[in-house]
Amino acid sequence: MRMTRPLRDLRWPALALVLTLGSFHCGAMDAESSDARAPGCSDGDCDGFGGTGGSGGGDGNDNEPEDELESAFEAPVVTEKRVWAANPESGRVAIVDASTLEIRTIDAGFAPTHLAAIPSRKEGEEQAIVLNVLSHDATLIRIDTAGEVETTTAPVHEGANAWSIGPHGRYAIAWTDARRVENPDPTEGFQDITVIDLAASPPKATRLAVGYRPAQIVINEAESRAFAIAEPGISVIALDGDAPSLVNLVEVNASNPAATSSVDVTPDGTLAIVRHDGSEVVTVIDLVTSERVDFTLSGPVTDLDLARDGSFALAVVRSPTPSGGEEATPGSQVVVLPLPDALEDPEAALTLTLPNETVGSASLTDAGDVALLYTNAVPSDRLVVVSLDTGTHRAISLKAPIKAVLPAPDSEHAVAILAPPTGSTKPGAFALVPTKSTLPPRIQATEAPVLGVSIAPAPSHRALVVVRGEAGQEHAAYLARLPQLQVDRVRLASPPLATGMAPAANMGFVAQEHPEGRLTFIDLENGAARTVTGFELGTRVVD
Repeated sequence: MRMTRPLRDLRWPALALVLTLGSFHCGAMDAESSDARAPGCSDGDCDGFGGTGGSGGGDGNDNEPEDELESAFEAPVVTEKRVWAANPESGRVAIVDASTLEIRTIDAGFAPTHLAAIPSRKEGEEQAIVLNVLSHDATLIRIDTAGEVETTTAPVHEGANAWSIGPHGRYAIAWTDARRVENPDPTEGFQDITVIDLAASPPKATRLAVGYRPAQIVINEAESRAFAIAEPGISVIALDGDAPSLVNLVEVNASNPAATSSVDVTPDGTLAIVRHDGSEVVTVIDLVTSERVDFTLSGPVTDLDLARDGSFALAVVRSPTPSGGEEATPGSQVVVLPLPDALEDPEAALTLTLPNETVGSASLTDAGDVALLYTNAVPSDRLVVVSLDTGTHRAISLKAPIKAVLPAPDSEHAVAILAPPTGSTKPGAFALVPTKSTLPPRIQATEAPVLGVSIAPAPSHRALVVVRGEAGQEHAAYLARLPQLQVDRVRLASPPLATGMAPAANMGFVAQEHPEGRLTFIDLENGAARTVTGFELGTRVVD
């Protein structure tokens, strides 16, 4: 069944919408890559971010895509209080206790490279899994409450370079991301995946084949289904039988399977939300029945975000198309699709029009109560903060073009990564933005381009912003105290790779380039920094 439903322009009660707005590999990206630079960026500089931040909406280029840069700032592999680093040359994994700076090295397989943290299934236990790329297996490393280490090994398919981990740590799926393979042949589909049951003793591996070149694999909250999002559609994998098995293929775009799409799956695994580049249609697919509903918006959808709990999807239309002979007016629209209500009642959707503003990207808070809207397709300093509970809104000028916005876990603040505006002598900048109050943002220039961001959950209310310099520039980490908007700078002795948080130890850390491995730990309470180096060649604290 396919239904196409135009959305009518609904409004929140009593809401005025005429706005006047303004060599060691530490996991990053998908908890695996050691380089936290944004996609398409070289050494911290991104094309398309020059120019000045505008004071109004601007004349956005309809053909320029928004850049999804938020994932470029994900943290390295970390469990409750330990940081994990793999050395493919020695065949070992280093484990650093952020509380004591004690370092242990564990033998893995041949060329351990791609690490992922595993949610603990027992209180006090910490665990991670690493892909050994030359021995074609995976090593699961568990540390119990007494500090004892247990390792087990499971076979994986050749060429695996990515992990998808179940939310409760029952299953880990090794797969191959073609985007990490240099110049792959068109006949290489990278369709093999390995599903590892971590609850079995020893862990049990099952090989399956999914669609051509999977781009994402998602495991639902119950860990009863997994979904491989690939070119032909969504391969549905049952995890609740005697053994994992492929049970269905749900088409995403039957007329053009190779079309670029973004697909999100709700946490319960019942619905998929689909956006196609350049299309004004958002598709909601029932993954149980394969039925779908198409929602036609007012113009091409430039971003589509799913709430963390799956209760709604938020679509952004940067340049709505006038209807009925109306004169075009500058502005953008945001559409909220309640799930699953919107499938039965299209009038449940809410359309928020932002006159004289250009927004094409959205970042949602974890609670789903605040949407942060901006564009990075054209230089713009405008951040629009919308309360999704009340429909109230405000706009903020951040004084420099926005590259990405990362909400804090408590929804009270956000960190915006900025590009230097025209006339600036500073290589980079960031802003600390209160999202639930009218307090002004803190704008902070940096002596080098921003490389990565990590934000600690409550009650720490801290963030680390790491910058990586070129010749003549320094490397540094900026410790931000979010309630006070206070910023302190910590100099780094070597080029940073990525940053993260160890919340149980109340520590932030920065992984750095060094022939022996180097980590700098920063106390989130007092800002004191200590650096450990030489994970295997005489481990020591250097300052």
